[in-house]
Amino acid sequence: MRRREFIATALVAPLLARLGQARTGSARVSSPNGAIDLQLSADSARLTYSVTFRGRPVIESSPLGILVDGANLGEEVTLGKGESYHSNDRFASRGVHAEAVARFRGARVVLPQGILDVRAFDDGIAFRWVVPGTGSRVPDEATAFIPPAGSTVWYHDLNGHYEGTHTRKDIAEVKAGEWAAPPLTFKLPDGGGYASITEAAVIDYAGMALQADGQRGFRARLGHAQPPNHPFTLRYGDAEAVRLAQPAAIEGRITSPWRLVMIGADLNTLVNCDIVADLSPPPDRRFFPHGLHTDWIKPGRAVWKYLDGGGENSLATMKEFSRLAGQLGFEYNLVEGFWRQWPESDLRDLVQYSRQQGVGIWLWQHSKELHDPAARAAFFAHVQDVGAVGVKLDFFDHEAKEVMDLYRACLHGAADHRLLVDFHGANKPTGESRTWPNELNREAVSGMERRSMPTWAQHDTTIPFTRMLAGHLDFTPMLFGERRRETSWPHQIA
Repeated sequence: MRRREFIATALVAPLLARLGQARTGSARVSSPNGAIDLQLSADSARLTYSVTFRGRPVIESSPLGILVDGANLGEEVTLGKGESYHSNDRFASRGVHAEAVARFRGARVVLPQGILDVRAFDDGIAFRWVVPGTGSRVPDEATAFIPPAGSTVWYHDLNGHYEGTHTRKDIAEVKAGEWAAPPLTFKLPDGGGYASITEAAVIDYAGMALQADGQRGFRARLGHAQPPNHPFTLRYGDAEAVRLAQPAAIEGRITSPWRLVMIGADLNTLVNCDIVADLSPPPDRRFFPHGLHTDWIKPGRAVWKYLDGGGENSLATMKEFSRLAGQLGFEYNLVEGFWRQWPESDLRDLVQYSRQQGVGIWLWQHSKELHDPAARAAFFAHVQDVGAVGVKLDFFDHEAKEVMDLYRACLHGAADHRLLVDFHGANKPTGESRTWPNELNREAVSGMERRSMPTWAQHDTTIPFTRMLAGHLDFTPMLFGERRRETSWPHQIA
């Protein structure tokens, strides 16, 4: 039985003692099990926060702010009244378990120019800004995360966008200016546990990366401030990178994404953490009347003719792939962009033949063809009309607001035509697949496409505790040729 409890009054005891005393300049929210504390402070007229787990620091006192048209709303503040609430909810999930748990205590803290919404879960914390207003305004970041001395961090840079290889470092070795693609996972000193920093519910906003300050801190940086990555400049050019380096305006109320820290005594706790999904809106019942279990939402395995041969890009070759997929019991055959060179009759022939094998067809498309709303709608309508079941959309390569908006526009447009989606050349997941369960997968990883990878074992055993904490991952696995390097056939099959 689903159980949801929200209390919109200051009744939660651990909150009341603090939020009812704004004159002290501090407030605290504790997790339901009491293990995690999120402390807010404005004692120096600058808003800061800190996080502890079982009484030991996870995030030391760090700035918590947002810039609006250049003004930091986290400066010259006093903490006003706090409205507390809590939840004990469960919902269908797809991933490491079938049912997610949303159990937290929260507070909406009134500040002079906005509201700070904070939550403490049994396995992490989260916060976001809500800034009322009208007209066009430009938000930017003024928040940082400072892990304690002695922490060990795992991260990769932004040179390949989200397709990098993680490095392990003592936090004291991280130099000022270094970039980290979230999730950034770190081991706390002296057996204190583990934590990982990322974001959720990026809606009408730019995506977030992290930049080291050389003093153990990592500053949140939005898409416009991130360095141009190689895949983006290769595909779109330097001039487009310069254009997207301008911060984006937002009309009306500004609601930042949730900034979150997963926390646990061990890595297993992080792997099973549901916070990213918990913080994301539930499925829209207009498109998904049964949520995750809507009848046309069907996860499955796919064959893919792209790497290391496989034959000509012909109808006959792709029919053979569908025949083999059917014999293997695989649900799908993903067809790369060469389908666009075929006559429509061949495409329809492939779809019909594949359906007879019990196999659905996915079609690849470059994201640059989808920026125009009319072209995007026409593409999805065409894919549905020929009978394909899904689309692989590629080469986003940026976290600027207009690119992040395009992800959601594509998910919406695909849902209009009952199509499944796989994003490649993409950023990290931030909970989109809860709101839009037609998103079945997303790359954002250096996967088996990367021929230059010298070895795979260390990388393969690192990403479950780093990148995969954000959500599902399309690694394009199961190759048996030279590209698999030192990994075994059982490793590929697993």
